[in-house]
Amino acid sequence: MKKLITVVIAAMFFLISAAASLAATGAGKAKPPSPKKDAPAKVEALKPPVIKLDRVEIGSYWGYYFDAPNRRGAPLVLAFVFSIENPNKASVMLDDLKFTVAFEDFEVNTVMYYDDNHVPGLATDYLRIYVVQDAFIMNGLLLVTSGHRLLEMNVKSTELLEKWWKGVEDFNFPISVRNGTANFEGPGGKNILVYFEGVFPGK
Repeated sequence: MKKLITVVIAAMFFLISAAASLAATGAGKAKPPSPKKDAPAKVEALKPPVIKLDRVEIGSYWGYYFDAPNRRGAPLVLAFVFSIENPNKASVMLDDLKFTVAFEDFEVNTVMYYDDNHVPGLATDYLRIYVVQDAFIMNGLLLVTSGHRLLEMNVKSTELLEKWWKGVEDFNFPISVRNGTANFEGPGGKNILVYFEGVFPGK
């Protein structure tokens, strides 16, 4: 009986010593390194969208007349169609757009456009802007801004107007978009300024 008690005590002592040794070994081990956090994704620099004058169309046409005494002239509504290519993966928004219209080499109107227009990433959108020309108003503009040139050319402003109004049906003179600027807004409110110009019919 004494032998049995001795064996049991020895076994218990061995188990306690082994458990203590294992605990000490585990305490000395370093903790495994925590997994690294993913680095934040790099934000791609925004590329400026590309604006091109695709074509000019006649929106409304009433022929030509000029009534100076009653301060009236023929209206002419033209539609300027622009292609807007977004080379970015992210969508951009056209915030505003401005350009000058020239018939032949005479600047006759300035257009401002303020409607928001979203262009998806890697896509091309088309924007149509209607512009109203008025023969009476345009005549006054020509006299003020190009009176000296008209004298040098020995041509009357009303002769030019009649030529343009009658020739626009066949687009037999160049219509230009000049000094074009457009403001775009990208992700995070980043602003992009774009310059553009164009001529229709193309050469």
